[in-house]
Amino acid sequence: MEIAKVCADFLKKSEFITYMGIELLSLDEEHARGRMPFVEKYKNPYGSMHGGSLYAIADTIAGTLANMGGMAVTTVDGSLHFLAPAMDTEYIYCDAKLRKGGAHLITVDVDITDDKGKLLDCGCFTFYKTAQKLLDD
Repeated sequence: MEIAKVCADFLKKSEFITYMGIELLSLDEEHARGRMPFVEKYKNPYGSMHGGSLYAIADTIAGTLANMGGMAVTTVDGSLHFLAPAMDTEYIYCDAKLRKGGAHLITVDVDITDDKGKLLDCGCFTFYKTAQKLLDD
């Protein structure tokens, strides 16, 4: 089984990711794209999407890209800069791009946009490669 399919299937095992409605749209060795619906339960008191929801999709899609090395990863650090409120959109999109794939640490940049392609958030996540293989030899 190819690693991209393993990574996509891995997401489906998480009740949290399923609850949030996070979907993986595309995945290769250098880029991942996902989306999450903009729904009432994810809004903050101001009517925009709660920052925790935005962080969740960023961490999920970036981590999925980091898994493409074939080893399970865990988040070491993540930063997300909230540039504009997420409002008036059907979906929130996250694009993750590999910045550096190291022997132990993997760094991934993320951009979050709305349906119109407006940049809402940007950030960077670092993951640690564990010893757990995602594929059998």
